[in-house]
Amino acid sequence: MKNKILIMIASFVLSSTILLGHNITIHTYDVLPPLAFKNEKGVLTGVYIEIVKKAISRMPDYSVSFLVLPWSRAKINAKNGHAFAILPPYFHAHDWLTDTEPKRPYLWPYSLPLFTQKDVVICDEGVKVKENAKYPDDYEGLDFVMWRGDGRAGVKFDKMVKEGKIKVTLLKDVKSTVRFLLKGRADCTIASKLPFAWYVKQIKKNDNLAKNRRGIILKEHSIISSNDGYLGYTDVNDEINFPYKKEFSLQFDIEVYKMKKSGEIQKIVDQFIK
Repeated sequence: MKNKILIMIASFVLSSTILLGHNITIHTYDVLPPLAFKNEKGVLTGVYIEIVKKAISRMPDYSVSFLVLPWSRAKINAKNGHAFAILPPYFHAHDWLTDTEPKRPYLWPYSLPLFTQKDVVICDEGVKVKENAKYPDDYEGLDFVMWRGDGRAGVKFDKMVKEGKIKVTLLKDVKSTVRFLLKGRADCTIASKLPFAWYVKQIKKNDNLAKNRRGIILKEHSIISSNDGYLGYTDVNDEINFPYKKEFSLQFDIEVYKMKKSGEIQKIVDQFIK
């Protein structure tokens, strides 16, 4: 009789677990409107957030929550196997590697691409930069401002920084870099084009900030890359911590593919861009 009761309890617990499914926690940021940010009500939203929420809403075994962190911390958590997935990394399988040998990508796999971003060099119009400047060589000697943890500048740029050929000031988010540039405290930045334009527009609406602009005009120079943003899954201790990763990633890609084909992703993008 006792054994039967134990079996019934175990069956009930198992059934409850199956019914509840898995709550997926995705590590992300809220500093890059209109891609990932908190609206005026303090609710996390944006192009990437809404795409992921819509896809997972059609996966009955899963629900999702988002943990907002500085991007550098989100990367560390994925590198240590503490974050199931981070949103929205570019493809970094070649340079985001584990510290221990054999060094290998700590994010794998990446989802289907969610949205394509253009990364550009933006400078104070008064700074002398060659027409059709070659990146990053023709920016030697200039002062850049970047947000901490951002990896979009590239390996060659980072090498020039280490060699003292380019100076970089690191700040906490994109908004801070825009303010920094408009106050004439740096020559250039490297940014995702759409979010940077969003912040400039918001700052221009604010009279107090406009007074501090000192007549500075910002100009777009080189397009350094066109990159897709993904959902990237940790590949460190994942079989132990996240045994459902393979099944989730497969289902997620299927839903994202359907959304692309139906035009739903473009509708989400248009909702924010317009």
